[in-house]
Amino acid sequence: SSFLFLCIFIYELNQRVIKMKFDQIIEKVLIHEGGYVNDPTDLGGETKFGITERFYADIDIKNLTKEQAKEIYKKDYWDKNRVEELPENLWYVFFDMCINQGRKAAVKILQRAANSKGRNISVDGGMGPSTIKALTGIEVDRVRAYRVKYYSDLVTSKPEQDRFYFGWF
Repeated sequence: SSFLFLCIFIYELNQRVIKMKFDQIIEKVLIHEGGYVNDPTDLGGETKFGITERFYADIDIKNLTKEQAKEIYKKDYWDKNRVEELPENLWYVFFDMCINQGRKAAVKILQRAANSKGRNISVDGGMGPSTIKALTGIEVDRVRAYRVKYYSDLVTSKPEQDRFYFGWF
């Protein structure tokens, strides 16, 4: 009975810590994503707090509240992408990459970063046990370097996106 209580207590404490981490990370993301923008050259279309019309056509983007944006990010980007399964030092960068590049591209960036440190995993965009294991000990700056390369390659293939490069960087 006391063992069960201890297990429940530890689980609940862990959930609170994860929620605190999410709350800290989402505040940072919202600052970087900014407010309302409707730039015709932006591939996402009308955007607010980083939530785009391209992926949320049924939402009134212009009147989206910060709390609504947080709910979308928690459900569709944090939970869906299993952020908490990664080493904690990669939570923010992976979450942010899922938002900006999509899950598959984000996972490929993680996989390339892991392989550059001597891991030998497929760069397939799949977040399986091999990828998660390979990420142990991978530095955030290593992931960021491969993220910058991703954006550099994107601008090379789509020069009209060059104006966004510094913001992505």
